[in-house]
Amino acid sequence: MCEQTLEKALATDNQKLEAVHEQLENIWSALIDFKEENPQVFKFINENGSELTLADVIQALAQALDVLEN
Repeated sequence: MCEQTLEKALATDNQKLEAVHEQLENIWSALIDFKEENPQVFKFINENGSELTLADVIQALAQALDVLEN
C-alpha cells in the first residue's frame, strides 16, 4: 500500500524515484558536510534553535531515504 502511495506521489510530481532519492541524498550529504566542516556552528545552532534542530533534520532525511529504498 505504501508503494502505491509513493508511486502516485511520484507520478503527480512527475518525478522518478531515483531522482527524488538523489535529491534527498544530496541534501543529506550537504548537511553532513556542514556538520563536519563547522562543528561549533552546528552545535550552536542545535543548542540555540527551536524545537527542530539540524540534527533532527539529518535524522529525518535518513529516515526518508530509508522509506524510498524500501
